Amino acid sequence: MHINDRLSGNRRNLFLYLILVLAPLCVFSTIYLPLKTGSAYSALKETAYRTSGFHALYIENFFGETIGRLESAAIYLSSVDSKSQIIDEMLRVTHNMDSRFSGFYWVSAAGDIIQSSNPLRDPVNLGDRSYFQLALETGKTQISEAHIGRVTQKYIFSIATPVYNKSGLIDGVLVGSIQLHEMEETLTQAIRGERIQLIDQKNQVIAETKPLPSSKHTASSYVMLDAVPWKVNAIMSFDYRTAVVRPYLVYLGVLLLLLNIAYLLAKAQLMKRQLAKELAQIEADKLKLIGTIAASTAHEIRNPLTGIKGFIALLSDKYKDDKDQYYFSLIQTEVNRINAIVSELLIIGKPTEASTEIHHVNDVVAEMVPLIESEAHLYNVGLRIELTNESAFVKLSKDHFKQIILNLVKNALEAMEKGGDLSIVTEVSAEFVLLKVTDTGKGMPLEVLEKVFTPFFTMKENGTGLGLLVCKRILDSYGGRLFLLSEVGKGTEATIQLPRVISSP
Repeated sequence: MHINDRLSGNRRNLFLYLILVLAPLCVFSTIYLPLKTGSAYSALKETAYRTSGFHALYIENFFGETIGRLESAAIYLSSVDSKSQIIDEMLRVTHNMDSRFSGFYWVSAAGDIIQSSNPLRDPVNLGDRSYFQLALETGKTQISEAHIGRVTQKYIFSIATPVYNKSGLIDGVLVGSIQLHEMEETLTQAIRGERIQLIDQKNQVIAETKPLPSSKHTASSYVMLDAVPWKVNAIMSFDYRTAVVRPYLVYLGVLLLLLNIAYLLAKAQLMKRQLAKELAQIEADKLKLIGTIAASTAHEIRNPLTGIKGFIALLSDKYKDDKDQYYFSLIQTEVNRINAIVSELLIIGKPTEASTEIHHVNDVVAEMVPLIESEAHLYNVGLRIELTNESAFVKLSKDHFKQIILNLVKNALEAMEKGGDLSIVTEVSAEFVLLKVTDTGKGMPLEVLEKVFTPFFTMKENGTGLGLLVCKRILDSYGGRLFLLSEVGKGTEATIQLPRVISSP
């Protein structure tokens, strides 16, 4: 049986640990990790968007400067007659100003490159380039797709700006070519751990910085350029262990500590309840044992007592001497005391069966008022009786109820050796009827109050230590309860609680 109880306790503790510790940790992990990871990705994506915007602004400025430079040159060339020498000088100077440019060209309306900042080995014609034709058709600056240049054989894109003569006709086209490799190098110098991609309208990467270190956790965001139908895409990575795992482990450790504390507190509370339950069971077993012993020996004790009482009566009639009569009275008193103890023991084991009827609490108290008043007068104690005006019916034996009230009143009077005040009050709640017996006596400390229902425990010289226990057992048999509140030097309040009967008999 002991082994089974231990196994049951271990299973209960395991279940409690599962509910209070492991289950919350699983819920926390299930919720926290996705939220934290999503938050880290969102923050990284926002950073990538700002980064792509920064690089897009740089590229936009470059395009703006280049287009502005070509269009300014085109306006200037439109106002001069002899363009050859001016164009040659302008192309050479402009080319030397920025390494990102692969060359500048003066192209005729037929597409032939007339002058170039790069040496030409063979004649080159750009007439089949779509951006060139579009510049001639629209009369506006056009930007090409990425392509291999026919002059430099490098991966470039070109900007074409038409130049008008004084008659308003297109005299030629200024073309500037930009090296994508050089643009990649320039972007690389401006990055801070991110990867930048320049993507054209066909969604092809035409320029990009060096790859990121290998990482499974990256986020990207892009910004469209205004000058060309391209987009600048920024790709960023983050350290998952630092951003997610470490905070998770910290919170997990703190939560684990708190949950284990909660588990230990809950376990202690359950153990306390279990101990109280076991103590109550032990107390019930003790009372049951006392009742069994009392029931089995009651007749054996009472039969000799009956004989003793009879012989005392005979001897009392035979010997009339005052001294003999005094001894006979002492013997009779002690025999009656033994008989009373046996009766109380029987009640503790199993309250005597009596006819139960519905009674009004006020009526029972009213019948006992003369007796209580006389006892209070003997003890020089003031008496106050306050009865409720509401319906206060209970179902029990009147004799048992009177026995309980007299026992509580007797205890209250004996606690007021130097006089005091005794009050008897009846109250009604929705479910119960209450009768309170309150004294202003010496009161009881907590350690005494905790033992008053222990069999044979008493603070009185001639007490049996069974009176309150008898009252409690009687009330238990009727579904009632007995409560005691006491404070040293201020007195004691005993409360009888009985189930209320709504209808009167």
